[in-house]
Amino acid sequence: MPYDPARDPMRGHAASLTSPTRRLAAVTPADGADLPTYAKALWAFVPEDVAGGVGTVRITPVGAGDGESVDVLALPGLQPLPPCQVRRVWATGTSAGVHVYALVEG
Repeated sequence: MPYDPARDPMRGHAASLTSPTRRLAAVTPADGADLPTYAKALWAFVPEDVAGGVGTVRITPVGAGDGESVDVLALPGLQPLPPCQVRRVWATGTSAGVHVYALVEG
């Protein structure tokens, strides 16, 4: 079934940082490669069996330089990461087994 604008009450609203996202995409972490569309925010799912019980997601915020990164810690379960636009999710430094999801507009 195709998209039906008559069923979309948010179709005419401008996107904002606090508005619901229009798209959600699974992220495959990659060193040196930006996301195809910069993320409005990220969510992470950390399975309970991740080593040490705490997952790490290494990111580059939109306003940071190419070599800059920040390690964000996440407890087991599904949770939002700190509100920050993200352009890169690194493979190196991101815990194996952590699932990352990007909230993107458009």
